[in-house]
Amino acid sequence: MRTMPLFLVIVLVLVTGLAGPGCRFLGADREAATPGTAAALGQSPRPRSTPQTVLLELLFIRCEPHDAQLCDELWTFVDEQFLDTGLRGRLAANGLRVGIVTGQLPAHLAGRFTTSVTADEATGSQPLSTEALVTRRQLRLLPGRRSEIVTGSGLEELVLLEQSPDGVSGATYHDASPLLGVVAKPAADGRVTIEAVPEIRHGPIEKSWVGEDGMFRLETGQRRHRMEHLQFVTTLPEHGMLVVGCSGGETATVGDRLLRDHDRSGGTGLRLLVIRPLDSTVDPLFADHNLVEIADQSEPPLVIR
Repeated sequence: MRTMPLFLVIVLVLVTGLAGPGCRFLGADREAATPGTAAALGQSPRPRSTPQTVLLELLFIRCEPHDAQLCDELWTFVDEQFLDTGLRGRLAANGLRVGIVTGQLPAHLAGRFTTSVTADEATGSQPLSTEALVTRRQLRLLPGRRSEIVTGSGLEELVLLEQSPDGVSGATYHDASPLLGVVAKPAADGRVTIEAVPEIRHGPIEKSWVGEDGMFRLETGQRRHRMEHLQFVTTLPEHGMLVVGCSGGETATVGDRLLRDHDRSGGTGLRLLVIRPLDSTVDPLFADHNLVEIADQSEPPLVIR
């Protein structure tokens, strides 16, 4: 019993000696690792890498409903077979055509994607409007994060006839905005996988709890009608293009509401949506983490009108 105090004294002496000059405790230099302290010591702080973004180019092309080049000839160069037969049938029943282009287009068709020609030169018809026939946008996405391509907004009333596996249903949406929800995911070989699904935002702005990543968050916005049975997925190479168009006559189908103008005094016009990756993108798992890339996580939805 008398040896215990002496043992404690010896331990304290040894610990005090180790803390002297030339020795440090674990974590004693944590402050030196902060960026501010490193700069004060003349050291460059270690760069903090962020997830690599996916850069997409969006082309929005206006044409007349009877444009022979974009409504007929173009689709002979578009591969629609990458989708299974059932999905192609559901898309067609809802007035949508989806395909990919991996090769070169003839010069007269490629010119419709790259030049701002007038409607007279393009179709031999009257001009659509004073708006440009080809609208070009860039969309930078975080891998796996959802974004929106809004094709119409603020519609007081939108009547939709939707054909699903359960049958045909109809609904009227107020203060509606048809859109295409998209998610881009890079692959290890530089290709980009794009998931897209037609949606409609409608009604007054409300607050609701949304479950995501194992937790709930409060979200403010309109209600969503998400047409999961029309979701399509494709993997595009660096120079490939995803083409989304409207098929059928002027009806109340999903494709008609997404990609047809109904507010023109001279009649209706079609809108062709083209999505293509601008550069080779690599999955962050295989990326060089020594490179720093700034990703804007607060990018607003892209509105195409």
